[in-house]
Amino acid sequence: MTWVPELVALILLISLPFKTAVDKNVRIPLKYGILLFLYLLHILIGFLLNDITTWTMLAGLRIYFKFIPIFLVPLIYPFTEKAFKNLLMWIYALTMLQLPVVLWQRFIQFGVTTTGDRMGGTLGVSTSGVLAIFLISIISFLIAFYYKDEISFPVFMVSLAVAFIPITLNETKISIALLPIAFVFPAFFIRGKREVIFKVLMTLVLLLMVLIVFKTVYDYFSFKRAGGVGLTAFVTDEQEFKEYNENRLGPLRNALTIAPKDDLRFALFGRGAGNVSKGFTSILSGKYLREAYFYDIEMTFPKLMWEVGILGTFLFFLFPVFIFFDAVKVSRKEGVPGAYGLGMLTFTVFFILSTAYTYTIDSNILIFLYFFAGGQLVHLTSETEEEYEEDRAVGFVRG
Repeated sequence: MTWVPELVALILLISLPFKTAVDKNVRIPLKYGILLFLYLLHILIGFLLNDITTWTMLAGLRIYFKFIPIFLVPLIYPFTEKAFKNLLMWIYALTMLQLPVVLWQRFIQFGVTTTGDRMGGTLGVSTSGVLAIFLISIISFLIAFYYKDEISFPVFMVSLAVAFIPITLNETKISIALLPIAFVFPAFFIRGKREVIFKVLMTLVLLLMVLIVFKTVYDYFSFKRAGGVGLTAFVTDEQEFKEYNENRLGPLRNALTIAPKDDLRFALFGRGAGNVSKGFTSILSGKYLREAYFYDIEMTFPKLMWEVGILGTFLFFLFPVFIFFDAVKVSRKEGVPGAYGLGMLTFTVFFILSTAYTYTIDSNILIFLYFFAGGQLVHLTSETEEEYEEDRAVGFVRG
Protein backbone atom coordinates (compact mmCIF):
# COMPACT_ATOMS: atom_id res chain seq x y z
CA MET A 1 0.00 0.00 0.00
CA THR A 2 1.05 3.62 -0.44
CA TRP A 3 1.78 6.23 2.19
CA VAL A 4 -1.68 7.80 1.75
CA PRO A 5 -3.39 5.80 4.56
CA GLU A 6 -0.51 6.59 6.90
CA LEU A 7 -0.64 10.30 6.06
CA VAL A 8 -4.35 10.20 6.85
CA ALA A 9 -3.54 8.49 10.16
CA LEU A 10 -0.97 11.21 10.94
CA ILE A 11 -3.48 13.97 10.23
CA LEU A 12 -6.01 12.22 12.46
CA LEU A 13 -3.39 11.83 15.21
CA ILE A 14 -2.82 15.60 15.17
CA SER A 15 -6.53 16.47 15.10
CA LEU A 16 -7.78 14.04 17.76
CA PRO A 17 -6.41 15.92 20.82
CA PHE A 18 -8.12 19.13 19.64
CA LYS A 19 -11.41 17.28 19.18
CA THR A 20 -11.26 15.74 22.65
CA ALA A 21 -10.38 19.12 24.18
CA VAL A 22 -13.41 20.96 22.77
CA ASP A 23 -15.97 18.14 22.84
CA LYS A 24 -16.75 16.96 26.35
CA ASN A 25 -19.01 14.19 25.01
CA VAL A 26 -16.03 12.26 23.66
CA ARG A 27 -15.53 9.17 25.79
CA ILE A 28 -12.94 6.45 25.38
CA PRO A 29 -13.74 3.35 27.48
CA LEU A 30 -11.47 3.18 30.51
CA LYS A 31 -9.96 -0.22 29.68
CA TYR A 32 -8.86 0.99 26.26
CA GLY A 33 -7.49 4.24 27.69
CA ILE A 34 -5.39 2.31 30.20
CA LEU A 35 -4.26 -0.14 27.53
CA LEU A 36 -3.21 2.67 25.17
CA PHE A 37 -1.21 4.30 27.97
CA LEU A 38 0.55 1.05 28.93
CA TYR A 39 1.25 0.22 25.28
CA LEU A 40 2.85 3.63 24.67
CA LEU A 41 4.80 3.47 27.94
CA HIS A 42 6.13 0.01 27.08
CA ILE A 43 7.36 1.14 23.64
CA LEU A 44 9.11 4.17 25.18
CA ILE A 45 10.80 2.03 27.84
CA GLY A 46 11.99 -0.30 25.07
CA PHE A 47 13.60 2.70 23.36
CA LEU A 48 15.38 3.70 26.57
CA LEU A 49 16.71 0.19 27.26
CA ASN A 50 18.14 -0.31 23.77
CA ASP A 51 20.66 1.42 21.56
CA ILE A 52 18.29 2.95 18.99
CA THR A 53 18.88 5.93 16.73
CA THR A 54 16.33 8.72 16.49
CA TRP A 55 15.48 7.75 12.91
CA THR A 56 14.87 4.12 13.91
CA MET A 57 12.66 5.31 16.77
CA LEU A 58 10.54 7.26 14.29
CA ALA A 59 10.31 4.20 12.06
CA GLY A 60 9.32 2.08 15.05
CA LEU A 61 6.65 4.55 16.16
CA ARG A 62 5.24 4.51 12.64
CA ILE A 63 4.97 0.71 12.66
CA TYR A 64 3.46 0.29 16.10
CA PHE A 65 1.28 3.39 16.41
CA LYS A 66 -0.13 4.04 12.93
CA PHE A 67 -3.31 2.07 13.73
CA ILE A 68 -4.11 3.96 16.97
CA PRO A 69 -5.65 7.09 15.34
CA ILE A 70 -7.69 4.86 13.00
CA PHE A 71 -8.97 2.92 16.01
CA LEU A 72 -10.00 6.10 17.81
CA VAL A 73 -11.81 7.76 14.87
CA PRO A 74 -15.21 6.02 15.38
CA LEU A 75 -15.03 6.81 19.11
CA ILE A 76 -14.23 10.50 18.68
CA TYR A 77 -16.05 11.10 15.38
CA PRO A 78 -18.97 8.65 15.73
CA PHE A 79 -20.87 7.67 12.60
CA THR A 80 -24.59 8.05 12.24
CA GLU A 81 -26.49 4.85 11.49
CA LYS A 82 -26.87 5.91 7.85
CA ALA A 83 -23.16 6.73 7.49
CA PHE A 84 -22.25 3.41 9.10
CA LYS A 85 -24.40 1.48 6.62
CA ASN A 86 -22.92 3.47 3.72
CA LEU A 87 -19.45 2.60 4.93
CA LEU A 88 -20.35 -1.10 4.97
CA MET A 89 -21.56 -0.77 1.39
CA TRP A 90 -18.24 0.77 0.33
CA ILE A 91 -16.35 -2.17 1.84
CA TYR A 92 -18.80 -4.54 0.16
CA ALA A 93 -18.15 -2.82 -3.19
CA LEU A 94 -14.39 -3.13 -2.65
CA THR A 95 -14.88 -6.85 -2.03
CA MET A 96 -16.90 -7.34 -5.21
CA LEU A 97 -14.21 -5.50 -7.18
CA GLN A 98 -11.60 -8.16 -6.33
CA LEU A 99 -13.14 -10.76 -8.66
CA PRO A 100 -12.66 -8.93 -11.99
CA VAL A 101 -9.23 -7.66 -10.91
CA VAL A 102 -7.99 -11.12 -9.89
CA LEU A 103 -9.41 -12.68 -13.07
CA TRP A 104 -7.49 -10.09 -15.08
CA GLN A 105 -4.31 -10.72 -13.08
CA ARG A 106 -4.59 -14.52 -13.31
CA PHE A 107 -5.37 -14.89 -16.99
CA ILE A 108 -4.06 -11.70 -18.64
CA GLN A 109 -1.55 -9.63 -16.64
CA PHE A 110 0.28 -12.66 -15.21
CA GLY A 111 -1.14 -15.25 -17.58
CA VAL A 112 2.27 -16.77 -18.25
CA THR A 113 2.97 -17.48 -14.59
CA THR A 114 1.91 -20.78 -13.06
CA THR A 115 1.64 -19.61 -9.46
CA GLY A 116 -1.09 -17.64 -7.74
CA ASP A 117 1.27 -15.76 -5.40
CA ARG A 118 1.07 -12.56 -7.44
CA MET A 119 -2.73 -12.39 -7.43
CA GLY A 120 -3.38 -9.68 -4.86
CA GLY A 121 -6.36 -7.95 -6.44
CA THR A 122 -6.55 -4.23 -5.71
CA LEU A 123 -4.36 -4.75 -2.63
CA GLY A 124 -1.22 -4.97 -4.75
CA VAL A 125 0.98 -7.52 -6.48
CA SER A 126 2.23 -10.49 -4.43
CA THR A 127 -0.24 -9.92 -1.56
CA SER A 128 -2.18 -13.14 -2.11
CA GLY A 129 -2.09 -14.10 1.58
CA VAL A 130 -3.41 -10.70 2.67
CA LEU A 131 -6.14 -10.82 0.02
CA ALA A 132 -7.20 -14.31 1.13
CA ILE A 133 -7.51 -13.23 4.77
CA PHE A 134 -9.43 -10.10 3.75
CA LEU A 135 -11.90 -12.01 1.57
CA ILE A 136 -12.45 -14.83 4.06
CA SER A 137 -13.10 -12.21 6.74
CA ILE A 138 -15.71 -10.65 4.45
CA ILE A 139 -17.25 -14.10 3.96
CA SER A 140 -17.58 -14.39 7.74
CA PHE A 141 -19.47 -11.07 7.77
CA LEU A 142 -21.73 -12.27 4.95
CA ILE A 143 -22.57 -15.37 7.00
CA ALA A 144 -23.24 -13.23 10.07
CA PHE A 145 -25.57 -10.90 8.15
CA TYR A 146 -27.32 -13.93 6.65
CA TYR A 147 -27.82 -15.49 10.08
CA LYS A 148 -29.24 -12.20 11.37
CA ASP A 149 -31.66 -11.85 8.41
CA GLU A 150 -29.96 -8.68 7.19
CA ILE A 151 -29.37 -10.09 3.69
CA SER A 152 -31.47 -12.54 1.69
CA PHE A 153 -30.32 -15.99 0.64
CA PRO A 154 -29.87 -15.02 -3.07
CA VAL A 155 -27.77 -11.98 -2.12
CA PHE A 156 -25.76 -14.14 0.26
CA MET A 157 -25.07 -16.80 -2.38
CA VAL A 158 -24.05 -14.34 -5.11
CA SER A 159 -21.84 -12.36 -2.71
CA LEU A 160 -20.29 -15.55 -1.37
CA ALA A 161 -19.42 -16.74 -4.88
CA VAL A 162 -17.89 -13.38 -5.87
CA ALA A 163 -15.77 -13.28 -2.69
CA PHE A 164 -14.75 -16.94 -2.89
CA ILE A 165 -13.58 -17.25 -6.53
CA PRO A 166 -10.51 -14.98 -6.09
CA ILE A 167 -9.43 -17.13 -3.13
CA THR A 168 -9.28 -20.20 -5.37
CA LEU A 169 -7.23 -18.35 -7.99
CA ASN A 170 -4.46 -17.08 -5.72
CA GLU A 171 -3.81 -20.55 -4.23
CA THR A 172 -3.25 -19.50 -0.61
CA LYS A 173 -2.98 -22.70 1.41
CA ILE A 174 -4.04 -21.06 4.68
CA SER A 175 -7.50 -20.65 3.14
CA ILE A 176 -8.26 -24.33 3.66
CA ALA A 177 -7.88 -23.78 7.42
CA LEU A 178 -9.65 -20.41 7.64
CA LEU A 179 -12.73 -21.22 5.57
CA PRO A 180 -14.16 -23.74 8.09
CA ILE A 181 -13.74 -21.14 10.84
CA ALA A 182 -15.59 -18.53 8.75
CA PHE A 183 -18.52 -20.88 8.17
CA VAL A 184 -18.74 -22.56 11.58
CA PHE A 185 -17.55 -20.10 14.25
CA PRO A 186 -20.48 -17.60 14.06
CA ALA A 187 -22.94 -20.45 14.72
CA PHE A 188 -21.69 -20.71 18.32
CA PHE A 189 -22.91 -17.19 19.10
CA ILE A 190 -26.46 -17.20 17.74
CA ARG A 191 -29.68 -18.30 19.36
CA GLY A 192 -30.99 -21.69 18.30
CA LYS A 193 -34.29 -20.86 16.62
CA ARG A 194 -35.56 -23.36 14.07
CA GLU A 195 -34.91 -21.10 11.07
CA VAL A 196 -31.42 -20.28 12.36
CA ILE A 197 -30.61 -23.98 12.77
CA PHE A 198 -31.68 -24.52 9.18
CA LYS A 199 -29.35 -21.72 8.07
CA VAL A 200 -26.47 -23.28 9.99
CA LEU A 201 -27.06 -26.64 8.31
CA MET A 202 -27.22 -24.87 4.96
CA THR A 203 -23.89 -23.15 5.53
CA LEU A 204 -22.30 -26.47 6.57
CA VAL A 205 -23.35 -27.96 3.22
CA LEU A 206 -21.96 -24.88 1.49
CA LEU A 207 -18.71 -25.27 3.41
CA LEU A 208 -18.29 -28.81 2.12
CA MET A 209 -18.88 -27.62 -1.45
CA VAL A 210 -16.47 -24.68 -1.00
CA LEU A 211 -13.68 -26.94 0.28
CA ILE A 212 -14.13 -29.37 -2.61
CA VAL A 213 -14.04 -26.54 -5.17
CA PHE A 214 -11.01 -24.95 -3.51
CA LYS A 215 -9.03 -28.22 -3.54
CA THR A 216 -10.01 -28.97 -7.14
CA VAL A 217 -8.94 -25.55 -8.45
CA TYR A 218 -5.78 -25.54 -6.34
CA ASP A 219 -4.72 -28.96 -7.64
CA TYR A 220 -5.50 -27.96 -11.23
CA PHE A 221 -3.13 -25.00 -11.19
CA SER A 222 -0.54 -26.74 -9.00
CA PHE A 223 -0.20 -29.76 -11.32
CA LYS A 224 0.46 -27.39 -14.23
CA ARG A 225 3.73 -26.37 -12.55
CA ALA A 226 6.89 -28.42 -12.75
CA GLY A 227 7.09 -30.39 -9.51
CA GLY A 228 3.69 -29.16 -8.36
CA VAL A 229 1.79 -31.22 -5.80
CA GLY A 230 -1.83 -31.44 -4.73
CA LEU A 231 -3.17 -29.66 -1.68
CA THR A 232 -3.40 -32.83 0.44
CA ALA A 233 0.29 -33.56 -0.21
CA PHE A 234 1.21 -30.94 2.38
CA VAL A 235 -0.31 -33.30 4.94
CA THR A 236 0.16 -36.77 3.46
CA ASP A 237 3.64 -36.36 1.94
CA GLU A 238 6.26 -36.37 4.69
CA GLN A 239 8.82 -34.29 2.77
CA GLU A 240 6.31 -31.63 1.70
CA PHE A 241 4.86 -31.53 5.20
CA LYS A 242 8.29 -31.07 6.75
CA GLU A 243 9.41 -28.33 4.34
CA TYR A 244 6.18 -26.34 4.57
CA ASN A 245 6.04 -26.49 8.35
CA GLU A 246 9.69 -25.54 8.68
CA ASN A 247 9.11 -22.45 6.55
CA ARG A 248 6.04 -21.46 8.56
CA LEU A 249 6.88 -22.70 12.04
CA GLY A 250 10.61 -21.97 12.02
CA PRO A 251 10.24 -18.19 12.57
CA LEU A 252 7.62 -18.80 15.29
CA ARG A 253 9.89 -21.26 17.06
CA ASN A 254 12.81 -18.83 16.89
CA ALA A 255 10.61 -16.05 18.29
CA LEU A 256 9.72 -18.18 21.31
CA THR A 257 13.14 -19.69 21.97
CA ILE A 258 15.88 -17.40 20.62
CA ALA A 259 14.38 -13.88 20.81
CA PRO A 260 13.99 -13.86 24.63
CA LYS A 261 17.16 -15.89 25.27
CA ASP A 262 19.95 -14.85 27.68
CA ASP A 263 18.80 -11.28 28.39
CA LEU A 264 15.77 -10.41 30.54
CA ARG A 265 15.66 -6.97 28.89
CA PHE A 266 15.22 -8.58 25.48
CA ALA A 267 12.74 -11.11 26.86
CA LEU A 268 10.40 -8.51 28.37
CA PHE A 269 10.94 -5.40 26.23
CA GLY A 270 12.53 -6.76 23.06
CA ARG A 271 15.26 -5.04 21.04
CA GLY A 272 13.19 -1.91 20.54
CA ALA A 273 10.36 -1.02 18.17
CA GLY A 274 11.77 -0.81 14.64
CA ASN A 275 15.19 -2.11 15.67
CA VAL A 276 14.80 -5.44 13.85
CA SER A 277 12.97 -3.97 10.84
CA LYS A 278 14.13 -2.94 7.39
CA GLY A 279 13.27 0.69 6.74
CA PHE A 280 12.62 2.45 3.47
CA THR A 281 16.23 3.61 3.63
CA SER A 282 19.30 2.35 5.51
CA ILE A 283 19.04 5.22 8.00
CA LEU A 284 15.58 4.00 9.06
CA SER A 285 16.65 0.36 9.39
CA GLY A 286 17.26 -1.20 12.79
CA LYS A 287 20.52 -2.22 14.45
CA TYR A 288 19.53 -5.90 14.44
CA LEU A 289 18.54 -6.11 10.78
CA ARG A 290 20.97 -9.00 10.28
CA GLU A 291 18.95 -11.05 12.79
CA ALA A 292 15.80 -10.26 10.80
CA TYR A 293 17.36 -11.84 7.70
CA PHE A 294 18.95 -14.76 9.52
CA TYR A 295 15.85 -15.76 11.52
CA ASP A 296 13.33 -14.80 8.81
CA ILE A 297 11.54 -12.18 10.92
CA GLU A 298 8.72 -10.99 8.65
CA MET A 299 5.50 -12.35 10.16
CA THR A 300 3.96 -10.16 12.82
CA PHE A 301 4.14 -12.47 15.86
CA PRO A 302 7.90 -13.10 15.50
CA LYS A 303 8.42 -9.39 14.85
CA LEU A 304 6.54 -8.48 18.02
CA MET A 305 8.58 -10.91 20.10
CA TRP A 306 11.89 -9.64 18.71
CA GLU A 307 11.10 -5.91 18.85
CA VAL A 308 8.77 -5.36 21.84
CA GLY A 309 9.27 -8.58 23.81
CA ILE A 310 6.83 -10.71 25.74
CA LEU A 311 5.18 -7.77 27.54
CA GLY A 312 4.74 -5.76 24.36
CA THR A 313 3.32 -8.76 22.53
CA PHE A 314 0.89 -9.35 25.39
CA LEU A 315 -0.25 -5.70 25.37
CA PHE A 316 -0.70 -5.72 21.58
CA PHE A 317 -2.91 -8.79 21.69
CA LEU A 318 -5.02 -7.31 24.48
CA PHE A 319 -6.53 -4.99 21.84
CA PRO A 320 -8.18 -7.82 19.84
CA VAL A 321 -9.02 -9.70 23.05
CA PHE A 322 -10.95 -6.69 24.41
CA ILE A 323 -12.60 -6.17 21.01
CA PHE A 324 -13.63 -9.83 20.90
CA PHE A 325 -15.47 -9.69 24.23
CA ASP A 326 -17.12 -6.41 23.24
CA ALA A 327 -18.21 -8.11 20.02
CA VAL A 328 -19.89 -10.85 22.06
CA LYS A 329 -22.06 -8.16 23.71
CA VAL A 330 -22.95 -6.41 20.45
CA SER A 331 -23.68 -9.69 18.63
CA ARG A 332 -26.69 -10.20 20.93
CA LYS A 333 -28.40 -7.13 19.47
CA GLU A 334 -30.82 -7.25 16.56
CA GLY A 335 -30.39 -5.55 13.22
CA VAL A 336 -27.21 -4.39 11.51
CA PRO A 337 -25.27 -3.77 14.77
CA GLY A 338 -25.91 -7.35 15.93
CA ALA A 339 -24.86 -8.78 12.57
CA TYR A 340 -21.77 -6.57 12.58
CA GLY A 341 -20.83 -7.74 16.08
CA LEU A 342 -21.27 -11.37 15.03
CA GLY A 343 -18.98 -10.81 12.04
CA MET A 344 -16.39 -9.07 14.20
CA LEU A 345 -16.05 -12.19 16.35
CA THR A 346 -14.68 -14.19 13.43
CA PHE A 347 -12.73 -11.25 12.02
CA THR A 348 -10.94 -10.93 15.36
CA VAL A 349 -10.01 -14.62 15.33
CA PHE A 350 -8.62 -14.21 11.80
CA PHE A 351 -6.69 -11.10 12.79
CA ILE A 352 -5.01 -12.92 15.68
CA LEU A 353 -4.22 -15.98 13.54
CA SER A 354 -2.89 -13.80 10.72
CA THR A 355 -0.07 -12.53 12.93
CA ALA A 356 1.46 -16.01 12.84
CA TYR A 357 1.05 -16.30 9.07
CA THR A 358 1.69 -12.93 7.42
CA TYR A 359 3.03 -9.41 7.98
CA THR A 360 -0.21 -8.11 9.52
CA ILE A 361 1.22 -5.10 11.33
CA ASP A 362 3.04 -3.95 8.17
CA SER A 363 0.02 -4.50 5.91
CA ASN A 364 -1.99 -1.28 5.89
CA ILE A 365 -5.13 -2.97 4.58
CA LEU A 366 -5.27 -5.51 7.41
CA ILE A 367 -4.12 -3.39 10.33
CA PHE A 368 -6.16 -0.32 9.36
CA LEU A 369 -9.30 -2.21 8.40
CA TYR A 370 -9.30 -4.31 11.56
CA PHE A 371 -8.69 -1.47 14.00
CA PHE A 372 -11.12 0.85 12.24
CA ALA A 373 -13.73 -1.92 12.41
CA GLY A 374 -12.72 -2.52 16.04
CA GLY A 375 -13.16 1.16 16.91
CA GLN A 376 -16.66 1.10 15.43
CA LEU A 377 -17.40 -2.06 17.42
CA VAL A 378 -16.28 -0.37 20.64
CA HIS A 379 -18.55 2.59 19.82
CA LEU A 380 -21.49 0.21 19.33
CA THR A 381 -20.60 -1.46 22.64
CA SER A 382 -20.79 1.92 24.40
CA GLU A 383 -24.20 2.55 22.82
CA THR A 384 -25.37 -0.89 23.95
CA GLU A 385 -24.26 -0.22 27.54
CA GLU A 386 -25.97 3.21 27.50
CA GLU A 387 -29.20 1.63 26.25
CA TYR A 388 -28.96 -0.96 29.01
CA GLU A 389 -28.50 1.72 31.67
CA GLU A 390 -31.46 3.69 30.27
CA ASP A 391 -33.63 0.57 30.33
CA ARG A 392 -32.62 -0.08 33.94
CA ALA A 393 -33.43 3.51 34.88
CA VAL A 394 -36.85 3.34 33.19
CA GLY A 395 -37.57 0.02 34.88
CA PHE A 396 -36.53 1.42 38.25
CA VAL A 397 -38.82 4.47 37.86
CA ARG A 398 -41.77 2.32 36.77
CA GLY A 399 -41.13 -0.08 39.61
